[in-house]
Amino acid sequence: MIHPRDISDKRIGISVLNWGLGHVTRSIPIIESLCQQNNELFIFCDDHQKQIFSQYLRDVNFVNHRGYPFKFNGKGRFKIDLLLTSRKLYQYLKSEKQLAHTYVEKYKLDMLISDQRYGFMSNVPSIFITHQLQFPVRGIYKLGNLIHRQQISKFSSIWIMDNEHERYAGKLSENKNYDKSIYIGCHSRFQLIQKPTEKEVNGILVFNGPEVYSQILLDTFTPQIINGEIEKIVGPESVRSLLVRKNIKTPFFASTDMSSIDALFINTSKIFGFFGYTTLMDCLELGCDYNLIPTPGQDEQIYLAKRHKKSL
Repeated sequence: MIHPRDISDKRIGISVLNWGLGHVTRSIPIIESLCQQNNELFIFCDDHQKQIFSQYLRDVNFVNHRGYPFKFNGKGRFKIDLLLTSRKLYQYLKSEKQLAHTYVEKYKLDMLISDQRYGFMSNVPSIFITHQLQFPVRGIYKLGNLIHRQQISKFSSIWIMDNEHERYAGKLSENKNYDKSIYIGCHSRFQLIQKPTEKEVNGILVFNGPEVYSQILLDTFTPQIINGEIEKIVGPESVRSLLVRKNIKTPFFASTDMSSIDALFINTSKIFGFFGYTTLMDCLELGCDYNLIPTPGQDEQIYLAKRHKKSL
């Protein structure tokens, strides 16, 4: 089974899921390593993703590629939100497969790498990156696991983003059904950044989930902001107005300026936010404490929060 470190002298297309920034940032060290191994990388992404990628990566090619049409109503009915948009998602999946074939021919690609995008595959070796080989769902929603298994089994290989023997994703990354898979370890953009020995910031609050849930995150951690445990706040520009309405004066850093944000992360003792898997991997790489809550309705994050009890 091919490992990222074994790939060299190839023309590679990669596309990551447009679900927040976690899929973008966790793929950065993989892309950087592939570039160092004399591969030519073509990143298929939307403008927002490009804005982040371009702050870390040089000598890569960007191709505009729109994201999946996700829509969340902010009421914590995550699975229902997905069901309501399932038709549009499936239609886009089919169109993405056609686009992937076109990209392979147009850019003479030897390989495709997809981070959680079911449609980004073609007749060249196509690799699927995930930390979830199964979802923590019950009842009728187990149908989602069957669909998931069916879709990722179509790929040439599966890269499981977790450690094989110390699985931070727990049962989500347990390999029960996939022979053509390999564990590639945890990945964080902070692998590429030198970290100080002393931490200067007590804590930062990062708005790392769907923006419709920003108010919930702010309300949850307002006490820590007031008592000074949270000294800095990071998030999209939309968060700024929430802070103004609550008369919060804590310094705010927009999540478009990654160099400033990274300087905060590597210097903080504790991170507050939603329990995204990428955020967990970042905390592990940084060696910092964390207080993370699950995004309402997201079974994966509820499971991770229970597994890593420091967040409860």
